[in-house]
Amino acid sequence: MIIKEIKIKNFRSYYGENHLSLSKGLTLIIGDNGDGKTTLFEALEWLFDTTGTNTQTSHISEKRKSELDIGECDEVSVSITFEHDGEKEIEKSFTFEKSFDETVYTRDFMFKGYFIEGAERNVISGDRLLNMCFEPVIRNYCMFKGEDKLNVFDQDDTALKILVDTFSGIRDFDKLVELTSGFEQKSANAANRELQNDKKVSNQAKELNTKLNDALTDIKNIERELEQKKISISEFSSKLELLEKNQETSERYQAIKERLKGLTDKRAKLAGQAMCEYSTNLLDRQWILRSFPPIIQEFSKKVSALSKEKRRLDKQETERRAKEAGERETISKIQKLANDAVPLPWNLPDESTMKEMIDDEICKVCGRPAPKGSEAYEFMCNKLNEYLAHITAEANKKSSATEEDKPLFQNSFINELHNRQIKLSGETEQEISNIATQISDELDFVSKRKSELAEVDKQLQELKTEQNDLLMQSGLSAELLDKSISDLRGFFDAKSRAESRVSELKTTLKFKENAKKEIQEQLDKLEPTSSMTQVYQRVHAAFEKITKAFSNAKEQNINNFLQMLETEANKYLQKLNKNDFYGIIRIRKTINNSARIELYSDNGSRIENPNGALKTTMYMSVLFAISQITTLKREQDYPLIFDAPTSSFGGFKEDTFYNVIDTIDKQCIIVTKDLLNIDKATGQKTLDYDTINKLSCSVYRIEKVEPFNDKDLATIQTVVKQIR
Repeated sequence: MIIKEIKIKNFRSYYGENHLSLSKGLTLIIGDNGDGKTTLFEALEWLFDTTGTNTQTSHISEKRKSELDIGECDEVSVSITFEHDGEKEIEKSFTFEKSFDETVYTRDFMFKGYFIEGAERNVISGDRLLNMCFEPVIRNYCMFKGEDKLNVFDQDDTALKILVDTFSGIRDFDKLVELTSGFEQKSANAANRELQNDKKVSNQAKELNTKLNDALTDIKNIERELEQKKISISEFSSKLELLEKNQETSERYQAIKERLKGLTDKRAKLAGQAMCEYSTNLLDRQWILRSFPPIIQEFSKKVSALSKEKRRLDKQETERRAKEAGERETISKIQKLANDAVPLPWNLPDESTMKEMIDDEICKVCGRPAPKGSEAYEFMCNKLNEYLAHITAEANKKSSATEEDKPLFQNSFINELHNRQIKLSGETEQEISNIATQISDELDFVSKRKSELAEVDKQLQELKTEQNDLLMQSGLSAELLDKSISDLRGFFDAKSRAESRVSELKTTLKFKENAKKEIQEQLDKLEPTSSMTQVYQRVHAAFEKITKAFSNAKEQNINNFLQMLETEANKYLQKLNKNDFYGIIRIRKTINNSARIELYSDNGSRIENPNGALKTTMYMSVLFAISQITTLKREQDYPLIFDAPTSSFGGFKEDTFYNVIDTIDKQCIIVTKDLLNIDKATGQKTLDYDTINKLSCSVYRIEKVEPFNDKDLATIQTVVKQIR
């Protein structure tokens, strides 16, 4: 099966129709993170999945979905055109439609295959055609997502058995071993039954058969326990091996954990310090007074001005009153009589008398004439004026008896304002002024803590990423790396006890098998009188040898397959690590009948922890070898499809790797972000044409169409461009 073309329509970010023409050898599909590399890989996974309809709405392009009008429909489809005894095609699709309530629903799932016979294009069930041309057992060794999925034996304990069953013909041995074992058991039962019925040896046979059955029961129990102990030892060895060879990893993991704990504690402290109850502080801590100092200053200015104006008016009023009092005193002095005699009361003579005397120009008290203009006449006029003034004053006193005694400012409002101003000044004003400083200091403190918190969060995220990368690269679980010294010692002790018990069991088993052998020999030496019994004995002995021969052949068949797989894998390992150290691959069967891929130096020492690039090429070499064996045994080929298998490679290794893959006669599709150069100044990514131009393979560039909204999936569209 050689894929010639891939078509993707409206599958997630692959909006509309997209085509990729593939070469028979290497095809590189280059894209950055988030551009749609994994989506392309998963589109093929979906196509090759024959377990159900899988019409998931999550497969639909969000961009296409957003464009649909009510009642409008379109389809999601993935198809491949491939060569397999002629040109064939497989397509999986379904229709999606937008309903009146804006819901998008799916229908009309189809999985069809097409093959050419003459001029006709015939239709067949898609899963049937796929299974005919690309068996499920082979598809298990076809697609690999990431470096950590390349070790097929780690991913599936049955992988070795499936491979051996598929390519070595061992199933025939399984049937033969099962058949001959049944015959051997039946012949043994028949022989023993005849011996026990023979009069000559009956008693001996019964006694020996009882011992034989007891020995067989003991042997089965010992073998069962021995198998369990071996499995335990294997598990303990694996765990200890992982811990020992990853001691540096474990130490790094523990160091990361300690740093994570320290940063987590620091974050909790900073988070507490960065909290600020702004609303509550407005009243509880009087933050609302932050802008009050200028108001106090303005208030003080206005109160001072009012106080000054009050004092000025008070002074003016005092002067006015003093002046009026002086004028009254002057009048009193003018009216002073000769010899300082006491003048008459102000009401004598009365008003009418005074007017009469003034009109007649004569003082009717003393009888002397008082012509107009004379001193006597002026005296009488002043006396009249004094009288009138007293009348007016008396009238004013009656309307406002205490007017002269009232102060100009009858209330103490200005004084109160002045007192309030005094209270607000000094320490109070300073305290209020300090609030602004306190708020500024606290907000500055909180701002710095938030900045530190953001930096701590960034460091935490980087550490967590480093921790996850470490776990992924090491292949170890967090629980295993968390094992303490006591746990490690416990593994050693448990393994030691299991090994000691295995030694005891092997000794006991050997003793029991010898005892069984002796009992069987004694049974075989019995000389029954019946010739038929002797025939049964010989038949049983023959079936026993045949069964043992088939069992040995089955084991040898597995060993031969592993040897063939090793040989082919090492050929590819040498190619993939051209001009570099590569070692020797060894594939050994484990106690649970799976396999382990290991790397050895030419001097026989095992390479405990090969670097990431070497480990990747080691696992890929095994996959190429499996593919090569498939071609040899089944006379058919199939593609190897990898999603980001070289993330641990450096630039030089990438160049060498792709050049070597390009020369291998094997269809290989690699989806990668390698061969992208990054401009550190602008952040722009461009293809490494210097390396690409050295290759002869097909090269595609996939990338998001710009511009796009990084928060709206409906704006994302992946486009496919053929570079070569």
